Amino acid sequence: MGLRSKRSVRQLAAKHFKEFELPIDITHKSYVSIVGPKEAVSGISVKRSYKQWKYLLAALRKYNPELVEKPAPAPKPAAAPKAAPAKSATAPKPKAASVKKES
Repeated sequence: MGLRSKRSVRQLAAKHFKEFELPIDITHKSYVSIVGPKEAVSGISVKRSYKQWKYLLAALRKYNPELVEKPAPAPKPAAAPKAAPAKSATAPKPKAASVKKES
């Protein structure tokens, strides 16, 4: 695969990531094993265009934000119905007597 342009390498990788629903933090070795060595972006193309696989992944995050899974907002917990205070069978506790200082 004689790809040299950064754009063409990125577009092909983005197509594979969408088609195979790959996670954005996958290693190149895993990527090749899933996509297939004939169709995958070769390591040489990645090296010549982006120097390292991690830089291609960074470009995919930047130019294809739909590939990055955004965490779904956590559902808000349902508010518990306010229950009436339970009446206790014991008598209320007496209040502490206030102590006045004499000057």
